[in-house]
Amino acid sequence: MAPKMGPISTQKYGALVALLAAHSLFGGYWAATRPEGAGWRFFSWHPMLMMLGMVGMMGASALTKKRGGYTNTKLHGIMSWTGMMLAGGGLYVIYQNKEEMGKDHFQTLHSWAGLAAFGGCILPGIAGGVFLHPDFGIDKQNKLYRKVHKYASRAMLMLAWAATLSGLKTLIGDDIKTLALFAAPLVIAAPMTLM
Repeated sequence: MAPKMGPISTQKYGALVALLAAHSLFGGYWAATRPEGAGWRFFSWHPMLMMLGMVGMMGASALTKKRGGYTNTKLHGIMSWTGMMLAGGGLYVIYQNKEEMGKDHFQTLHSWAGLAAFGGCILPGIAGGVFLHPDFGIDKQNKLYRKVHKYASRAMLMLAWAATLSGLKTLIGDDIKTLALFAAPLVIAAPMTLM
């Protein structure tokens, strides 16, 4: 097991949150307008909302929790559920888009990874609110619940970030250089966010 790290510094926290926010906003918009020349359309809300939710809000939430303390723990929960609501909007959009086009659902690895990540975040989120909430959690000191919550959430976030790359690959094809550039902010942020 890796050694326990102390709270993340203010400068590192700010830089990583800014990186994730910028990537979710600008990367989300860029992905939403692929393939080249497609412009903004109803489908565009899917990558945009998924990036804002799973990369921007959920990533910032994980970093905020690492700051430690009562207020950051409460912010972590609020930010996580905000991210889930944004991602839920993204799932709604892709579901409706497939329905309108008469296409089958869940036919790709991307779709299954995204669904698994979204569904997999719900249980740790509920458990966090019921058992670990700093004000009214019914077993907030339970180390096993805390550990399972932490590692299950990180695994789901890692899966969600991988789904962003597979989704972009679906839109742009095998352009390895572009995929690597798109992945770079996630690779930079992952060690401090997901480890």
